[in-house]
Amino acid sequence: MADPFSPRTPFAPWDRRELPGKFTVDETARRVGNYKWIEMRIFELMGGWVATVPELDVKLRLGTHCYHHAFHSELWHKRLPELREMNPERLTVPPNPEMEAFVEALGEPEDASDTIEKLVGMYRVLLPHLIAAYTYHLNNTSSITDSPTMRSINFCLQDDMEEWREGEMIIQSLITSPEDADRAAAHQAKLTKLMIAAGGVTGPGSVGSFDMDGDDEEASA
Repeated sequence: MADPFSPRTPFAPWDRRELPGKFTVDETARRVGNYKWIEMRIFELMGGWVATVPELDVKLRLGTHCYHHAFHSELWHKRLPELREMNPERLTVPPNPEMEAFVEALGEPEDASDTIEKLVGMYRVLLPHLIAAYTYHLNNTSSITDSPTMRSINFCLQDDMEEWREGEMIIQSLITSPEDADRAAAHQAKLTKLMIAAGGVTGPGSVGSFDMDGDDEEASA
C-alpha cells in the first residue's frame, strides 16, 4: 500500500508543465477584450455581406460563418468577468486606432461586384492573423492557471481553421482570370499593410516578438 504521507512531486512524471505562462492576468484580460471586439466586428461584417453578395454559395457559407463569430464573441464576453473585469464592455475595444482603420478598410468593398475583395480581406488577411494570434496565446499560456481561456481558444481555432479552408476554396473558384488575380492581390496587399501597422489583432506582440538572437520576447508579460 502506498504511503499517503510520503512527499510527491506536484505533477506526474510524464507531466512537465510550467506553472506560470507568459501573460499576467491583466494582459490576458486585455487580449481577451481585443478578441471579443474583433469577433463581433467579423460577425457584423459577414452578416452584412450575406445581404449584398449575389452568389448563393457564398451567402450560405457567410451565413454559417458569421454565427461562429457571434458564438466566439459570447465566449470572450463570459470570460472577461472571470479574469478581471466585472464590466466587460470596458475592455471590449480595439488594441489601437490602426486596427480600427484596418476593420474600416475591410468593410469598404460594398458593391455586389466586390465579392472577391470581401472574401480576400476576410479569409486571406484577417482570419490568418486571428488564427496566428490565438495560436500564439495558446502556446504561451498555462494549462494550469488559465485552462478556461485555452478551452475557448480551441473552440475558436476549430471554427476558424475550417472557415479559412472553405473561404480559400471559394476564393479560388471566383478567381478565374488574370484580372481577378490582380484584384485579389492588390486588395490583399492593401489590407496586409494596414494589419502590419496595427501590429496584429491584439496590437504589437500579437504573435510575440523576436530579438536578434531569435529568442522570443513578450514585452507585456
